[in-house]
Amino acid sequence: MIAITTELLISWILLHLIYKEKLSILGFNLSKRKLILVISGFFLPLIYLAILQLSIATVVGNPFIKNEQYALARFASTTWFIIKGVLVEELLFRGALLYIIIRKWNLVAGLCFSALGFGIYHWFSYGVIGQPVRMITVLLSTGLMGLLFAQSFYKAKTIWMPIAIHFGYNFTSMVIFSMEKNTGSQLFIKKFIVDPIHPEGILPLLLLILYYIGFPVLCYLFLRSIKTQTPHSV
Repeated sequence: MIAITTELLISWILLHLIYKEKLSILGFNLSKRKLILVISGFFLPLIYLAILQLSIATVVGNPFIKNEQYALARFASTTWFIIKGVLVEELLFRGALLYIIIRKWNLVAGLCFSALGFGIYHWFSYGVIGQPVRMITVLLSTGLMGLLFAQSFYKAKTIWMPIAIHFGYNFTSMVIFSMEKNTGSQLFIKKFIVDPIHPEGILPLLLLILYYIGFPVLCYLFLRSIKTQTPHSV
């Protein structure tokens, strides 16, 4: 909470000093239209990842089963961990700095800042410094998501939009399907440690593409459908 409070304070200072604006310029207040967009942003990764993970589980013969050892306290602590992480990252990369860069220069500069900053940030959070191949992979994958999150902020005119998409993605992968090693087994887990079936041919390549590229493409198409409105200064 200290990090989030500090970010909000610095954001308020920067916005006030540079543009005499309040934090509300970041779109914290939601109209009915924005609320619908934000809710849609949360469910977009949830539905996509659920379909993808269940499909992969079927193909490899390794279904998800409910974790009988799972407790409400663990669900709450992990969810809060995700919320804090998402808020810290979004306030840093899609908050006041992004608003200032877009307004001072242009959208392209803002998207570049968000993509590169988000990608480089994950070099440290993933601990891949000094591993060139992994550094490139992380920069491309998380940088692409950073670009899309920034675009969602610009299109929807509210910081809640990238927060919703980001949280929806992390919550689904980490809590529902236990895909993050750092948080361990969560709500659903694989039935077998090793997949019984190893598909051959073009199918593994297709699943790999859908795993890494499918959601960014879907997110891009979703954002394209949002009509940019003008009341927001950005």
